Amino acid sequence: MVHRFPSFEIDEPARELRAGSRVLPLQPRVFDLLVYLAKNRGRVVSKDELLDTIWADVTVADGSLQRAVSLARAALAEAGAPDAIRTHARRGYRFCDEDTAGASPATRPSPPSALERAHAACACHDWLTAIAAFEEMDGLEGLSADDLHCWAQAAQHAGQSRNAIPPLERAVAAYTKSGDKVRAAWVAIHLAQLRLEWREPILANGWYQRATRLLENEAPCLEQGHLALLGGRMALYQNDLEKALELAEQARAAGERFADPDLESLGLLYVGQTRLFLGRIRDGLAAIDEAGASVATHDLSPWAGGLIYCGVIYSCITRADWPRAGLWTEQFTRWGKDKGITAYPGLCQIHRAEMLSARGQLREAETEIRATCAMLAQDAPWAEGEGWRVLSQILLSKGEFDEARQALARATELGWESQFDHALLRMVDRDADGAATLLARLLAENAWSARSRKGRTLAQYCIAAAQAGRLEEARTAMAELERDPDLASTPALQAYAAQARGELAVAEGRRSEGISLLRGALRAWIEVEVPIAAAHTRLRLAILLAAEVDRDAALLELAAAHATFRRCGAEGWLPICRQLQAHLESPATGEPARAGVS
Repeated sequence: MVHRFPSFEIDEPARELRAGSRVLPLQPRVFDLLVYLAKNRGRVVSKDELLDTIWADVTVADGSLQRAVSLARAALAEAGAPDAIRTHARRGYRFCDEDTAGASPATRPSPPSALERAHAACACHDWLTAIAAFEEMDGLEGLSADDLHCWAQAAQHAGQSRNAIPPLERAVAAYTKSGDKVRAAWVAIHLAQLRLEWREPILANGWYQRATRLLENEAPCLEQGHLALLGGRMALYQNDLEKALELAEQARAAGERFADPDLESLGLLYVGQTRLFLGRIRDGLAAIDEAGASVATHDLSPWAGGLIYCGVIYSCITRADWPRAGLWTEQFTRWGKDKGITAYPGLCQIHRAEMLSARGQLREAETEIRATCAMLAQDAPWAEGEGWRVLSQILLSKGEFDEARQALARATELGWESQFDHALLRMVDRDADGAATLLARLLAENAWSARSRKGRTLAQYCIAAAQAGRLEEARTAMAELERDPDLASTPALQAYAAQARGELAVAEGRRSEGISLLRGALRAWIEVEVPIAAAHTRLRLAILLAAEVDRDAALLELAAAHATFRRCGAEGWLPICRQLQAHLESPATGEPARAGVS
């Protein structure tokens, strides 16, 4: 049958929710839930009844029901009926007819309570309104554990993750008191994740252990999959890759078994990232791309979708895959606006700043990342160090060397791995030997930062070792880079590899071949539109061509580098270009103080 209401209709045979001529998409179980509530309108339907009816074929927790109700409310809000499904604390849900305009005051339903307004606002992704309504309700009477959890999620989506912790802690206590250990464990997992993001590993581990104990005697359930996901994330931070992969696979399988797209997709993301760190590039990228596509395909929750998009974009950037990173960033930005989310844009802006820097838009990149660092300190402190590291990278590209060192010192202070970036600064100071030592140590430690950027790290190690005269190390690095094609599987990584080959050839006395290889790298940088890297390659070519007594060609390359630096806002490199130009036009002993950075 077709259930018709003033602003929408539910067509059971066609399985469509329609608002005028528009069909509003709904997941199958969400549609079934909406139909069941509509058929039973006029009475409160208990949670147990809905779970037994809609999820009769699978075992799920209350969280699946709560999420389905939120998705149904969101669709109805888009149809113009945000209050059609109302929550009755500790009882269930009721579907309310819209057509009350002609009702008498005596029969007209009372205005929605603060709690109903809070849940309706959550369904519409109006997080600040939801938080205000929850706070109002909290002052009048006690909230249920479900309400507290919903309040915490609203705070997190509004960028107030620190404020999400107190209601979550109260929710754990409320679920535990009611005997619902499984739901208490789920909230404890959420708390552990937040503590981890606030760089409080001891507290995170405490909540992880609490969740583990709560679930240890329970039958297989969705929450055990989320516990495996958290355990895999912690193992990844501890550099235990095999354990991280095993737990991520368990999480993905649990998400599939219990028909939870959030968990299945998050499991896929961590499976992909761990495979990348293990050097299984193609398998890793396949899983990561699938996880990214699942955000739109399955209409994931804001929490899961934000984590996945950030992970996907980060994986692209670490491989210098700028086109793919750009596409996913655009997708993420649109999705975030649709969801009304402010908790994740700081991370998105880090990625955007890195891409702006790679494209040579240095002034815009610096403006964006400086604003982002302040935002991250409030919304995502676990990523603040990455913001300062990227700022250092941008300042180095601008030629502001002292400022770059200060920003990198701040990243290091925040606990962010930054040996690679310190090595680049040593190259600027013509300390190739010190840079090679740092990079050798980084590769030997096999930390996640080296694994995630292994292709570029090996190429830079080869360049530094070659310029330092450590030829056997340079040859070994190049051999490892060439042995695994996946390490240079993007155009930008191929440019890095070509540059490393050129520097090795020069160091081995094959200067003409090295110049030819560096010209190939230059063409690659121009093709992938990374102008700063192209300008530095031109600086290096100018020096080598001058040594070959081809001053005209050297001056041409130098002029092109100067023009690129000026256009991109890299003013700090202009005096270096002028110094090199004077050196070329008036032969003198010695070399410029700095010859560029690869």
